[in-house]
Amino acid sequence: MKRFAVFALAALAMACSSTDSDQPVYSPPRGEMPVTRPVAGGLDLLPPAQWWRQPLIADAVKLTSDQMVALDKVDQSEEIARIDRDTVVAVRDLRQLLDSNQPAPNDIVAAGQRLRAMRDTMFDRQVKLLADERAILTQQQWQSLQSQLQERRTRRNQENNYPRRGGRGMGGGRGRWPGF
Repeated sequence: MKRFAVFALAALAMACSSTDSDQPVYSPPRGEMPVTRPVAGGLDLLPPAQWWRQPLIADAVKLTSDQMVALDKVDQSEEIARIDRDTVVAVRDLRQLLDSNQPAPNDIVAAGQRLRAMRDTMFDRQVKLLADERAILTQQQWQSLQSQLQERRTRRNQENNYPRRGGRGMGGGRGRWPGF
């Protein structure tokens, strides 16, 4: 019985001390595009606000001055940002209501409907903005814009998935035992 206890203790110690800390936490399979995360409450197809003012994107798309003026006219980024901020407040209010001592079911439903209405409004505005922007651009410009945005997403995903070292807890330690 004593030998079994010693053996079990040794096996447990070896199992706890082994890690694969030299392996990256995540690496996308070769040849596949990394998955982009959808924007909270909105479209992930939507270019960043006032993208035509960002030199790297604008130079690649090759906009004319008339197109820039037209894009300025259809820009709704401030309104969309305001609705997005209001949505965050509505989520917080719903969460507080759910965490309260004895919330009324009608209040929870009303808060949820307010949140849905805000998200619907934001989505509608984003679709309208996307449609207006697409109508202004030629097909070649649209494809250039999409290429630039995909390149940015890929770059951002690669930065976020940079291989990190460390075992459990992501402490970054290299040794098998604490302090080594």
